[in-house]
Amino acid sequence: MVASLRCFSCGLVGLWVLFAPLTQGFAQLSPFKDTGALASDGSDLPEILPPDLIDPVTTPRQTTADKIARLFNRNLRDLEEAQSDIIDQLDSLPRVVRETQRVTGFGYHDKVGAKSNPPKWVQIDMGESVSPDAVALFPVTAEVDSETIYGYGFPKGFRVEISDDPSFQSAQILAEGSSDATSGARRWPYFREVSGASGRYVRVSAFDLWRSPFTGQPALALSEVMILKGGRNLAVGKKVTSRDSEEQSDRWSERFVTDGITTLGIPQGIEESPTLGFRGRSTEPATGSWVQVDLGEAMKIDQIEIILADAPVKLPDPTVRFPYPMRIEISEDPDMRNAELLGRYNPSQISVIGENPLITPVDDAYGRYIRISVQGPKTPGRITFELAEVIVYSGTDNVALGKPVTALHPYVTPNWSPQFLVDNYSSRRKLATYEDWLSGLSKRNLLVGRWLEKEEQRLNLVDRTVTQGVSVIGVFIAGIIGFVLVALSRGRVQRRKDLEDLRQRIASDLHDDIGSNLSSIALLAELGKMEVDEPELVVEELTEIKSTADKTIESMRDIVWLIRPGEETWQQMLTRFRETAAKLLRAHEYTLTVHGEAHGDRLPLEFKRDIFLIYKEVLNNIVRHANAENVKIDIDCRKGKIQLLIEDDGDGFNNLDKEFREGNGLRNLRMRAQAIGGNLKVRSTLNEGTSVQLTLELP
Repeated sequence: MVASLRCFSCGLVGLWVLFAPLTQGFAQLSPFKDTGALASDGSDLPEILPPDLIDPVTTPRQTTADKIARLFNRNLRDLEEAQSDIIDQLDSLPRVVRETQRVTGFGYHDKVGAKSNPPKWVQIDMGESVSPDAVALFPVTAEVDSETIYGYGFPKGFRVEISDDPSFQSAQILAEGSSDATSGARRWPYFREVSGASGRYVRVSAFDLWRSPFTGQPALALSEVMILKGGRNLAVGKKVTSRDSEEQSDRWSERFVTDGITTLGIPQGIEESPTLGFRGRSTEPATGSWVQVDLGEAMKIDQIEIILADAPVKLPDPTVRFPYPMRIEISEDPDMRNAELLGRYNPSQISVIGENPLITPVDDAYGRYIRISVQGPKTPGRITFELAEVIVYSGTDNVALGKPVTALHPYVTPNWSPQFLVDNYSSRRKLATYEDWLSGLSKRNLLVGRWLEKEEQRLNLVDRTVTQGVSVIGVFIAGIIGFVLVALSRGRVQRRKDLEDLRQRIASDLHDDIGSNLSSIALLAELGKMEVDEPELVVEELTEIKSTADKTIESMRDIVWLIRPGEETWQQMLTRFRETAAKLLRAHEYTLTVHGEAHGDRLPLEFKRDIFLIYKEVLNNIVRHANAENVKIDIDCRKGKIQLLIEDDGDGFNNLDKEFREGNGLRNLRMRAQAIGGNLKVRSTLNEGTSVQLTLELP
């Protein structure tokens, strides 16, 4: 009854192709750190979200060529208006959330080295006769040798059939397709609505196999197969067989094709969620907590889905999202007498679902009350856990929607309440059925393809118009082009200098911060080897190693963010401020207020780096030294200036005392502020807290 789960990892993995002849010339995926946990046997192909699932953006086209083309060609303006109309249509369709790259649990893969004569097939035993409304096939997208392969192993020609005969001597066709027939079919889920067919077994047969672009060898691979009925994926947890299968531990397996986990995450619409969900928080030390849904009457239950809470201001981090073991039980008694255990999960199992629902398919479960329990540490402590939504299926109906919810430790605010657990919203958007969601993604696929076609037409039109304009205007255009080339050349020189400066700063950060942390890890590991006979000391050393490793990972994430293209405006900087506060101040009550409108202009690299490091260092000092309970963050970005004020009610210190001497921390903050033309003021009183104010001009 417990759903199959995949394992995710953010470690740097040596990527090798699945077949032995392809083991030459494959590079590692950057920027993930090499864990050494996976062998380079051709099976560590990470599944990633195709880039064309992200919304296309009409970037400002203000180059000289674009301006000239608009002046002389009406067709170009018409094309850009059509592209803008497509963007408007995309705004009404479901969006997807980019996930962490997956390095395990890719899905199904046929047997390497087996006879490749088609057809090859994958078959799902539904357990009983079903009449589906739709089917969906999810392709695998992999990055090999710095080259993205869309639809890795996805068949060129295939058929989906249903039958009551496991040998498929007689069957009904649900869908037939070709990955070459529709633009984007290898990147997007293949989705087809069906009707009028029923059976117990569903088979996907591949008649024209995909072939490796490197060796030409054929393969069949699928990330997920969904059989949909009334909004529910009936295939989750069902038994899968195939003609042949590459069973490689937690990498490729038949069971992964029906585990309900995809890179696209939770099926959601476009309506923003007015709430965040349910939060349980004990006011006194406790060893456990629970939340319970009353279905109103006893009934047969077929499946339970739990969606973890994810507040919009937080950066999703699967390693810390749910830190407690979880139990799911059903009973006819509100006190859970004679309760039946439906599922049990530890934090590591929960972490692997990523942005997907935690799905628990059940057999022959009957009851009225569904309880979700969390188990804290043996030593009583304050427990806090968060869930966005609980969906309980009886047949294809969500019988939990709008039903009464009780909890042992309810925490009620405008954003958190027990009733928000059954309101059909995740923490971000209104939930959608799989059919509506996948149908919307299919429409998005067509619109993205249309936008890309028009973009190609636009670029060609710009080229032609500019060429003709140069011929007509002659020397005048040549002068303008010369001016533009000089400006571009100067920009490139300055950009090169900026990049070189950035490399030096990153090298310094890596040496000072990450290098120091890695040295500490090595030293602690060596000490741990010497203390084998003292388990308590070994545990202490391992705990310190984990803490240092976590800090190293966070530092690496900050460095990657600082140099990531597209993350360069003040608006995005404010978003990063919110994410950093949410992470560092989890144990504090804090507010973050922004006054004024943030502009969308790009920030200089040095300015972006120094203001962020000042902000983060102040928050780190509060967490480490202040013993504060409340933190106030106030950001005023009006009139072309930035005033950043951070106040806490912690221990403080008397910096007005004549004998007070500033340490390296305060001196470094002042130096960073001066480097970007800012003024830093620090006021602190013993036992009354500290305030740090940074004032500077917006660049």
